Amino acid sequence: MKGPMISNHSLELFATAVLKVLEANNTRFGLTVTAIRLLVRQFGFNRTETETLDALEYLADKKFVAESPKALVKINRAWKITDEGRQYLDDSNL
Repeated sequence: MKGPMISNHSLELFATAVLKVLEANNTRFGLTVTAIRLLVRQFGFNRTETETLDALEYLADKKFVAESPKALVKINRAWKITDEGRQYLDDSNL
């Protein structure tokens, strides 16, 4: 179920903050939605779990993030940045 509509500009800013958080997490395990929500606060975002998951799915559609494969249940889903996501940040000088 999708959350409330977020403007395209706001979504892009939030998605970029999510990518920066995932880029800083240089592990093979990725981060949970809860951890990502807490860490994007340093960029001034305080989004719901649904909004964060929507942004992650948006980034996954662009191949910038991928879900870590070892989640046993949906609540333990973890996400990590892909090479395409790192390239996007580099190309955008972010």
